[in-house]
Amino acid sequence: MKPRSLLLAALLLLGAGVAWALATRAGSSPAAVRAGGREVEFPATVSRRAFERELLGVGMPGYHLIVWKDGKAAMAALFQAEVTDTQVLDALEKLGARPGNALGMASWDERKDAKSKAPDQVIAGPPVEILIRVPGRPEPLTLDQILEDPGGRGFDMRFGGHRANIPKWKSGCVVCLYSCPGSKVGNARYTVRDWVKGTTRFRVKKGAPLPADGEKVGIVFRLR
Repeated sequence: MKPRSLLLAALLLLGAGVAWALATRAGSSPAAVRAGGREVEFPATVSRRAFERELLGVGMPGYHLIVWKDGKAAMAALFQAEVTDTQVLDALEKLGARPGNALGMASWDERKDAKSKAPDQVIAGPPVEILIRVPGRPEPLTLDQILEDPGGRGFDMRFGGHRANIPKWKSGCVVCLYSCPGSKVGNARYTVRDWVKGTTRFRVKKGAPLPADGEKVGIVFRLR
């Protein structure tokens, strides 16, 4: 290769490197899941309004806690994740967690069938503590500090996995507050049947120290 051609190639490579660095600083590079020790962490955006609102009377308020921002259920999530549900699933499995994979689609599809036992099934898998890192706060928030649970059963979050349901569901769900076949992590204290019956209605607590809608937080999954 001629010296002039070598110089041109070097300049092109340098320009590409500078462009990549600027894009990264600007935040346009894809978000990643940080995994280490017994924790997984990723960024998300707060959307209290989406989580609590009814959509023409047929929405699912108080159901979806964390959803990938481009998933079908993102419009109803309290936290819209910058990473996909598959990325989170992969990260948890790489830490050695084995998903329970206990729920099939019948858990949801047959939710209105009083004779079906599927909607009464409980999510299974290793326990996962969910924490929210809020800018300016030294300690992360727990779900008890954020959410109101009139049913009083609280939270027992489990790594359900349900990878096989992703192409069927296509919701982008990462965490649901019930034992949902679309979630990667779900709440063993409540079933889909409980959702249908209105056993509880999760809402953000008044005065909960969450940032305003549109602000960023860090989501932490800690394996217990």
